Formats: sequence, structure tokens, C-alpha cells
Amino acid sequence: MKNILLIAYAFLIGVGLNAQKNLQERLGYAADAKLLIIHADDLGVVHSVNQASFKAMEEGSVNSASIMVPTPWLAEVADYAKANPDHDMGIHLTLTSEWKLLRWGPVASRLEVTSLLDANGYFYPDCNELWKNAKIEEVEIELRAQIDKAIAMGIQPTHLDSHMGCLFSMDPRYYQLYTKLGEEYGIPTMVNQQIKQLGGEGDLGSKVVIDQIFGAEIQSFDDDAMAKYYADTLKSLNPGVHIMIIHCAYDNMESQGMSFQHPYWGAKWRQNDYDFFTSGECAKILEEENIKLVTWKEIGKLLDE
Repeated sequence: MKNILLIAYAFLIGVGLNAQKNLQERLGYAADAKLLIIHADDLGVVHSVNQASFKAMEEGSVNSASIMVPTPWLAEVADYAKANPDHDMGIHLTLTSEWKLLRWGPVASRLEVTSLLDANGYFYPDCNELWKNAKIEEVEIELRAQIDKAIAMGIQPTHLDSHMGCLFSMDPRYYQLYTKLGEEYGIPTMVNQQIKQLGGEGDLGSKVVIDQIFGAEIQSFDDDAMAKYYADTLKSLNPGVHIMIIHCAYDNMESQGMSFQHPYWGAKWRQNDYDFFTSGECAKILEEENIKLVTWKEIGKLLDE
């Protein structure tokens, strides 16, 4: 009996010590480490986005990406994901179709998700229209269809996140659905403290909470301003686990057509992102500031704790 009590006591002490560890320590780093995921959004939209993102992961500092399952170039991403199973590739859960001329609709049958669709059968262009019209049960049908299709095509999702932040509504049901899907599929969800607060009284929580999520502001559109924003953000990064969200593409006719009459996150913006995060300057800052790049694959292992 005494031995059993000692074993139980040791177990409880171990659990208590693990609960006191911050996320850096849980990942095997020092408590004051600066850890970063450099995360490229929107894979699948067009060939240019895919190719620039792939190259940024292979030759630059980008170490994560997320895939929009309803978009036209998904098959190219699925082939790449199967050929590169060690790469971080998550699902950018998508409920909107924001471009003027490049539009997409649901993965699920349109008959099952009519509240998510505009008069032409496409997703609404922004989150406000979605929130005004969508039925939450139909949102769940569509999100499950996206995850299931990605897996069926050979993609092994390393994480979930939300296109345009539409799952981070003031209506707590969206956040609760988001984390519920992560729990059910065993996939970490991109959550920081601000996002987690949207769960309200029924918050399902998250086993992994990131410290800060960064991204270029709309005012930082020109190349010099964007490069300065990224450099300044990296140089002032605090200890913790953070995410830098970027958007890669080449400034060519395809991506210009995608972003027609849509200046923000368009072709030039995405070229600027690609240029900085594949540059020697970015790599040098990461080294000088002792910023370690971590992956969602590493974070996903914490779900088993």
C-alpha cells in the first residue's frame, strides 16, 4: 500500500509540475525562449500562391502554411502535401469568398448549406454577411466536409485556423464549434488569449494557447513599410510562442487577376511578403534575435499530454 501511495504521489507531483510549465518549456525550450511559426495563408487559391508558398517553405524562413479546401488549386496543394509529409500544412477553414472575380462555394452539398450561400451559390464575401445569414448547424456541416475532403485527398492537417477570422465571432457558438472540431479530429487550433475569450461561458478551451498572432496592418502596404514592420516586429519579439501570418504569391497576371480591384492582400502585397521572408535579412534577424522556428507538428504532440 505504501508503494502505491508513493507512486500516486509522484504522479500527482509530475502532473502539477507539467501544469506549471509554459508553452516554451512544454516544447522543450527554455522558459524565456522566443519561438515563432511563420505561417503562409491561402494555399489553394491560385497557382501563384501555391508556388510562391512552396518555395518560401523550401528556401526561405516560412515553416507553416494553411490550405483553403474549397478553392480551385487544391489538387496541386494535395499533391505537394503528399510529397512533403514533414511540412506543416493545416486547414484554413473557409466560409467566405472575398475576391471580386474569383469566387468559390461549399465543399458540402449546396442543398445542405443554403444559409451560407449568396444568390449565385457562392460564399458571402465577408464575415458580417455570413454571421447575418448562416445557420450554425450548416456551418458545422461545411467545416466537417472541408476537413474530411482534405484528409481524403492525402493531406494530414497539422492545425486548424480561420480564413478572415470568421470563426472568431462575438457569437460564441463559432469559437465553440472551432475548438470542438479540433478536439474531435485531434488537431490543434490556432488560438491566443484574445480569441479564447470569445468562447464565453460555454468555452471548450484549447489545450494549446499561443501568445501573440502578428500580421501586417492594412496601412503597411508599400514594400518599404511592410519590410520595416516585419523587421521591427521580429526585433521586438518577446519570449513566448508566437505566429506571424503572411500571404505569399508572385506579382504576376494570375495573382493580379485574383486580386482585381482589391488592393489589400493582393498581388504586390503578397510579393512583398514573399520577398521579405525569403530574404537574407529575415534569416539574419532570426539568428541575431535568437528566435527559434517551431512547427504545428511539434505543438500537436502536446495534445496527448
